[in-house]
Amino acid sequence: MDDITLILSLISLGFFGGFSHCAGMCGPFVITQVSQNLQNTSLENFSNFQKLKSYALLPYQLGRISTYSLIGFFCAFFSKNLDELFHFRIFSAILLFLAALFFLALLFERKLLRFKLPFLKTATSFFLKKFSIFFKNPQGIKGYILGLILGFIPCGLLYGAFLISATISNPILAAFGMFCFGLATFPSLFLTACGGHVLLKFSGFKILTKIVIAINAIMLFLMALKLILNL
Repeated sequence: MDDITLILSLISLGFFGGFSHCAGMCGPFVITQVSQNLQNTSLENFSNFQKLKSYALLPYQLGRISTYSLIGFFCAFFSKNLDELFHFRIFSAILLFLAALFFLALLFERKLLRFKLPFLKTATSFFLKKFSIFFKNPQGIKGYILGLILGFIPCGLLYGAFLISATISNPILAAFGMFCFGLATFPSLFLTACGGHVLLKFSGFKILTKIVIAINAIMLFLMALKLILNL
């Protein structure tokens, strides 16, 4: 039951966090690819379907979701082995507390979500310089590889998601949870590609976003407390 709850948290984090965070963080990458795709499309092939295909960036989306799933698998794998090796259940409680803090950072739009490790920032710059060729024609396998690479870009929202995935008992379920998280971020990036944050224009959606994020933060805190009290 706890694993299902955590996966649902990942889905809500991906969807609502996508509109409040991913659109700004990954928006430039998405818009650059869309612009390049449209430039590479000949006039005779420029149909509404082709435009939607360019906006969707499916190879790129699948690539980054593959990276998220892989990292989620290893987060759970190493966390599970640490727990079994040291009988250190409080480790999972700490991860849940940290994940809840990321939810709160998202709720109050604090700088925690923009936190970046220096070596990861350097690695990101290196990858972008070496693989900038994939931006020139981000379709098919090139788009997928680009998604795989950009999936490693440091992101506060991802840190929170990976902390949640690390507390899932089964690495396969953790990978599935991160797959669902990635899918849940797709709507925000698709609408960004289309040129606007449609849902964010409605005040009711903003309020709903904050309510869902707050509920998730409280739930994660309670799950962490449950682990500590049952030690």
